[in-house]
Amino acid sequence: MKSLKRSNNGLQIFFMLLPLLVLFSMFCLYPLLYSVYYSFTSYDGIMPATFVGIGNYVRMLGDTTWWGTVLNTFQFTVMAYIIQVPISLFLAVLVNNNSKISSFFRTIFFLPNVTSTAIIGIIFFFMFSSYNGIVNGVLQTSGAISRPIEWLANPALAKWIIILLNSWSNVGFFMTLFLSAIQKIPLELYESATLDGAGRSAQFWRITLPLIGNMFPVITMMVILNAFQLFDSVKVLTGGGPGSSTSVMALYIYNLFFNSTGAQQGYASALSVAATAITAFVGFLYYAITNRQFGKND
Repeated sequence: MKSLKRSNNGLQIFFMLLPLLVLFSMFCLYPLLYSVYYSFTSYDGIMPATFVGIGNYVRMLGDTTWWGTVLNTFQFTVMAYIIQVPISLFLAVLVNNNSKISSFFRTIFFLPNVTSTAIIGIIFFFMFSSYNGIVNGVLQTSGAISRPIEWLANPALAKWIIILLNSWSNVGFFMTLFLSAIQKIPLELYESATLDGAGRSAQFWRITLPLIGNMFPVITMMVILNAFQLFDSVKVLTGGGPGSSTSVMALYIYNLFFNSTGAQQGYASALSVAATAITAFVGFLYYAITNRQFGKND
C-alpha cells in the first residue's frame, strides 16, 4: 500500500510539473540545442546550413569587435556594481521609517524598475540629444556651455549615460531588497546602542551593515546578471555606437543574427554559446568565491 501511495504521489507530481516541463523544453531547451547545433554551421537563415565544424569558434578568437563587446560588458558590470550598490543601500537607510514622506519616496525610487527599459532609453535619448536635448538646453540656458555637447557621439560620455540609465532603472529594486533586510533587524539593538551613546553613523557601521551582510551576495549576483543581459537600453540609446564603442555581447549577437544585408546566424549562434559560457563561468566563479568566504565566516 505504501509503495502504491508513493507511486501515485510521484505521478501526481509529474503531471503537475508536466506543463512547466513542456514550456521549458519548447522555449528554453530546444532553442539552446538549436543554437549549439547551428554554431557548427554556416547559416544565413535562408539557404541550407553548411557544416563548418569549429570554424565559427576559430573565427571568434580573432574577432576583435567581439572581444571589444566582451570588455564593454565587463566594464558595465563593474561600474554598475560600484554605483548601484552604494546608492541603493544609502536610499534604503534614508527611507527606513514609517512616515508618509518615506513611503512616497520609496514609490518614486522604485517606479523606474517597473517602467520598460526601452521607454527609459527613449527618454534618455531625447534628454541627451546633441542639438535639441533637454540637458544641452538647460546647460546652454544657464551659461554652463556655449555650444551643444555631443553626448552620444563621444564613446566615454555615451558609456556613462548608459551606466546612468541602468543605475536609475535598477537602484529602486535593490533599495527594496536592502530595506527588507534592514527592517528585519531587531529595534532593541538600536535602542541599546542609543543608550550607550552610539550615533547613527556608529549604528550603521556596527549594527546595520554587519546584519545585512547576507544580502550583498544576492544583490551582487543580480547586478552581474543584469549587466551581462544588457541589451535594450544600449540598442535604443546608442545602437552600440559610436562605432562599436558601447556595444555589448547581446547587441553584437543580435546585429549578426538579424543583419538585413546578410545574416550570419551560424556565427551568431557560436557567439551565443560563448556568451552563455562566459556568463556561467563568471557566475560560478563568484559563487565559489562567496561560498568559500561565507564558509570561513561560519
